Amino acid sequence: MTGRVVRMVGGDSTAVVGRWVVLHAVVGPMAGAAIDSQRTDRAGRYAFGQALVDTSALYLTSVEHQDVAYFGEPFAPPPSGVEMVPPLVVYDTSATGPPIVVAERHVLVRRPESDGRRVVELFVLVNRGERTRVAADSFSPVWRGAVTPLAREFEIGMSDLGTDAIEYRADTLTVFAPIPPGERQILVGYLLPSNLDSMAVIVDQPVERLSVLLEDSLASLDAPALALRGVEELDGSTLRRYGAESIERGAQVTVRFGTGRRARSPVVWIVIPLAAVVLFGVFAVWWRRTRMSAAPVGDDPAALAADIAALDAARTTMDEETYRARRAELKARLSAALAPPSAPH
Repeated sequence: MTGRVVRMVGGDSTAVVGRWVVLHAVVGPMAGAAIDSQRTDRAGRYAFGQALVDTSALYLTSVEHQDVAYFGEPFAPPPSGVEMVPPLVVYDTSATGPPIVVAERHVLVRRPESDGRRVVELFVLVNRGERTRVAADSFSPVWRGAVTPLAREFEIGMSDLGTDAIEYRADTLTVFAPIPPGERQILVGYLLPSNLDSMAVIVDQPVERLSVLLEDSLASLDAPALALRGVEELDGSTLRRYGAESIERGAQVTVRFGTGRRARSPVVWIVIPLAAVVLFGVFAVWWRRTRMSAAPVGDDPAALAADIAALDAARTTMDEETYRARRAELKARLSAALAPPSAPH
C-alpha cells in the first residue's frame, strides 16, 4: 500500500518530507492497534508492506504536522495488494485565524421523563481557511458557544474533535482542540428539570442553519425567525422540525413547555433511560440522513465506520442479539461501500 502526505498552501499542495506515517487497524482482529509506521520520502510518499495487512480488515493512516495529528479516511485493502491510499492532507497552524463559524446547529428536545427532559444539540463548526486553527494558550479556546445554564448531567457525545479538549462550564461550551479546514461536528447532551416552563436556546453568534426538533406534543416554539419545516421520524418517535437559515446573533428562540395529560410512548420510554451515547448516535444518523436525502449517493465509509464505533461504545446498554445484528448490518454496508465498482458488461 502506498500513499502521499501533502501540505496545502495558497490553494496548492506541496510534499511533506521525512514525516512518520502510522497505519492503524480500525476493524478486524487487530482493531485499535498501530500496525506499522513509515517515513515519507522527498516526494512525500510512503509504502507499507502487504504482509502486514489483512484484506478482511479496515485501516486508516495518520501523520503529525506542527503538533497536530491528521487522520485519513478508512479503507479496506484489495485482495491484489495494490492500493493507492488517498493523500493525507496537512495544514500549517494559526492561533489568530481563520474564524470558526457555526454552519449548523440542531437542537432536539425530548418529552419529559421521571429524571427530567433530555436535550441533544449538534453543532457543525466550519473552518473555511487554509490553516488549522489552534488555541493561543490554555485560557483562549479555539471556539466557544453558549448553552442553556439550566443544563444538568452535561455530556459530550460522539464528536469529530477530541472530547478531552471540549469543556462545559456554567453556560459556555469551549473547544481547545485544533480545528482543521472543513467541517467538524460536536454532539452534546444534557437534562433539563422536568418542571421547567421554558428553555431559551441562546444564540450568541450567527448560525448559518438552525433547527429545533420537538417531540413533546404539548411543547411550542416561540421563535419568529424559525418556520415549521415538517415532521421527522426518529427512532420510532415523531418530531416537529422548525428551521431557518442565516440566523443572526441574539435571535429569540424559546421552547415553551405546556402542561396536561400526555400519552406515553413505550418505544420512547425504552430509549430514554439508555446511556446518552445511544441517543447521540440516533441523532447523528438523522442529521446525516437529512443532509444526504437530496442526493441519491451510496453509504459513506467514514460515516459507517463512525456508526460502528458508536455502536461498540453503546454495547453494554443494548441487548446482545440486537447489537450483533446491527453490527453485522453496518459491517456488510461498510464492505459494500468500500468494494471497487463492478466492471461494465
